[in-house]
Amino acid sequence: MANKKVPAEVFHGQYAGFVSRFVAYLIDRLVVGGALAVLAAVVGFVLQQLGINEWLAIGPLAPEIAAALAALLTAVFDLVYCVAFWLLAGRTPGKQVMGLLVVRTDGRRIRLGAALLRWFGYYLSAILFLGYLWVLVDDRRQAFHDKLAGTMVVYARPKQVGLTAPAPIGDSLRGDGRRL
Repeated sequence: MANKKVPAEVFHGQYAGFVSRFVAYLIDRLVVGGALAVLAAVVGFVLQQLGINEWLAIGPLAPEIAAALAALLTAVFDLVYCVAFWLLAGRTPGKQVMGLLVVRTDGRRIRLGAALLRWFGYYLSAILFLGYLWVLVDDRRQAFHDKLAGTMVVYARPKQVGLTAPAPIGDSLRGDGRRL
């Protein structure tokens, strides 16, 4: 199933633009941040109740250790979140909300190696935000992390049979000049 080609009617060949990708990214950051905040609160409460700081005698170093653990946990959680969703669904929840799909440049589903490269490539793209801004000038709207991993982000709006939007609205939603 991992090698199954994504049917052309699923994404119509429309490359996702900067704004929709950025909004999807922000949604994902909110999901990850919210999940980590809840996890941190629960773990902090449990550790405080168990008196771990006193037991380990790390009193003055506790904030530095907590910050290091939080950074590590954030990176690991984000890695698992992104890679798992890309592999299982082809998109994260943020991309789902925005109607986007991550595929290989040949239109097939993303594989583990490409997913890992894509995630690590996020950090390269973040350098002065240039890797993300590259989407604005690239013909296939690929960011640096997409080029590195051999992926692209496309609109994944399946054809909807029976939708009767007025012609101008339907045409603008479809983007190819035909009615929905």
